[in-house]
Amino acid sequence: MSVETHALANPHHEHPDVVGSRNRLGAILILVADITFALGVLFVYFYLKGQNVNGMWLPAASDSQSATTPVSSSGAWALALVAAIGLLAHRFALMGARAKNQAQLALGSLLALLISLVGLIYQGMQISSASFTVTMGAYASCYYLIAGLNFMHFAFTVFISLGNWNRSRLGLYSADHWHVTIVEIWWVWMTLSSVLGAFALSFT
Repeated sequence: MSVETHALANPHHEHPDVVGSRNRLGAILILVADITFALGVLFVYFYLKGQNVNGMWLPAASDSQSATTPVSSSGAWALALVAAIGLLAHRFALMGARAKNQAQLALGSLLALLISLVGLIYQGMQISSASFTVTMGAYASCYYLIAGLNFMHFAFTVFISLGNWNRSRLGLYSADHWHVTIVEIWWVWMTLSSVLGAFALSFT
């Protein structure tokens, strides 16, 4: 069957480069929106900390509730380290894709998936172990906002890493690997976001 006949039989068929271009644009728009929101969260954190209206950044103990004690930032820095290790694992997978080494691609993708799952679980444990609720002062609200955003990032990373590993396992990146490159861009941002969150939580 000729290309012309195939095109007539499939009037809605699009060239893979067209689909790839649209997917890359979608990924860029998602990143821009997420980066804007994350930077907004950091601004709110430092703004409310600086204002400390009526001492409500870290409220003292009252008759109805105990004092709000900040969470150690060591957990947030550990999560940033987990994200960085995951980024390195994905980079290992991408190097395999570029070298046409399907075994390396699949192994690196699996490692990145497992590491992102570790980060998701660890972030969930940190959120659940906080000694305050979201209503106990401005710091508490900002903490849950930063930790919740990081949890969402890890959850999304688990999802895309699962898809990336499955496609790698099936050999779907043997012809091209632009999907893997897009996923690396997300890993870079997710790691940077974790670092920024840890940096903010270091100032209480």
